[in-house]
Amino acid sequence: MSFDVQVVRQQFPALDRPAIFLDNPAGTQIAKPSLDRITKYLVETNANHEGLFETSRQSDEVLHEAHAAMADFLNASRPEEIVFGNNMTTLTLHI
Repeated sequence: MSFDVQVVRQQFPALDRPAIFLDNPAGTQIAKPSLDRITKYLVETNANHEGLFETSRQSDEVLHEAHAAMADFLNASRPEEIVFGNNMTTLTLHI
């Protein structure tokens, strides 16, 4: 099995350029499918959580699905064990 660097770079828009710098402390690179899903969320359902309006309910459902998917992926006992945050530094400081 060969490893095609170009195929991988195409999945990460920030890496699809002649020169890349991997010393950015602001976060990690993100794959195109994840970027597309975030964009879809921001365009279609970005709203305050637990509100009474439709976009709020849709936003809550997206978050619920994400917690359930990660709980399944990580073999957690229940979705409430999954915590999302801005980044690891912020999460660590909150702990």
